[in-house]
Amino acid sequence: MKCTALVATVLSLLLSSSFALAEDKIPSLVGKWDVETKGGVMLNSDKESSITHWTPGQNVLNGQLEIISQDDRFVKGTYTSQRGSEKIIGMISSDGKFMYSVDVDGFVDWRIVGKDKLEGVYRHAKPSDSVVAIGIAKRQK
Repeated sequence: MKCTALVATVLSLLLSSSFALAEDKIPSLVGKWDVETKGGVMLNSDKESSITHWTPGQNVLNGQLEIISQDDRFVKGTYTSQRGSEKIIGMISSDGKFMYSVDVDGFVDWRIVGKDKLEGVYRHAKPSDSVVAIGIAKRQK
């Protein structure tokens, strides 16, 4: 009986410490990030959407990602370029290595390279236009 209680206690301690380790893997992404993206737009109609950050012939887009709040793995913020701003939300993976985010009309799969660097692939497809781009985000100091 004492052995069973001891085993249960040890297992309980091991499980609680592994949950604590998992929580430590979630990085804080709150802050302002400068983003340089390379890609392009394909028109599916006469003109791109008014909320599309890309224009025909453009192959580089500079902008700013601001992550305003983070609650555990859930983040909220905005992305801003010369053409405007849009809200974003995202989730950080349980291993802390990726963030998956959406904006008004598309989504980004981010790889968390380090505490101050993200690499992302952006995509959207809609009746007016489609965009694919790869970007690097660096946290402002």
